[in-house]
Formats: sequence, C-alpha cells, structure tokens
Amino acid sequence: MIIECRRGCCLVFLLFISASCIGQASFKSGSLTINTKFEDLIYRVEVADTRRLKSIGLMYRSSLPAGRGMLLLNEKPQALNVWMKNTFIPLDIIYIDTDGHIVKIVENAQPESTAVMPSEGKVKAVLELNAGQVRQREIAVGDRVTYQVD
Repeated sequence: MIIECRRGCCLVFLLFISASCIGQASFKSGSLTINTKFEDLIYRVEVADTRRLKSIGLMYRSSLPAGRGMLLLNEKPQALNVWMKNTFIPLDIIYIDTDGHIVKIVENAQPESTAVMPSEGKVKAVLELNAGQVRQREIAVGDRVTYQVD
C-alpha cells in the first residue's frame, strides 16, 4: 500500500513538473501571411524553432485566439509526423515546403488523437490554426506562405 502511494505521489509530481515546464515555454512571436487566390490572410503566430518547443507546440491549451496560430520551423527540410496527443483544441494542420508553398493540409485534426499525420515529403514548416480556418478562408494546397519572426 505504501509503495502504491509513493508511486502515485511520484506520478503526480512528474505531471506537475511537466505542466510547469510547458507553462514556462518561451516561444518567439511573428507575423505570417497566406496568399490565397482570393485574398491575403494575416496571422500572428507563436514560433517553435527548437526541438523542445516543437515537441510542446499547442499542447495543454484550452483555446487558440482568433487570428493566431503556431508555426513550427525546421532548420532543414524534413519529413514530419504530427499528432494531437495532449492537444485539447481541434486544429487545421498546414505543411509548407522550402519555397513557402502549402503542400498538404489536414483539416480538423481531432484533439488528443495519437493518429499520425505525415507530411508525405520534406517540409520546412508546419502551421497550426484553429480548425475550420482552411475551409472558411479558402486556404488551399499551392497557396504561398511568408512569415517574419519578431
């Protein structure tokens, strides 16, 4: 009985430490424009450009304000697998190649899913927006994305 209590206490402590580290994540900020065939869409983004920040992303958040997103940047283009584990809000996932073109879109990725969503090729960045943005704002494969990190 005492062993179980100690294990439980350790588990609670580890979860507390993990949540604290996530709360202290220091993302850069930036602006991002998607040039669609209808209009230029402007978003404010948090930028995850380190392995640690990319692993945290939008996990454990209860909302994402309108007009905001998360941009995960890779130093070099690479094939990526994204999942929604510990992500509580539905998202549209947008894969961007080295030339800034959207090469793949996953709409309405389900919160807390461990299903893997592969990039199906090398990408330079991944943009995460509130689910529904792709459809509502008519974002499409081939649209161009530019961004600036503050």
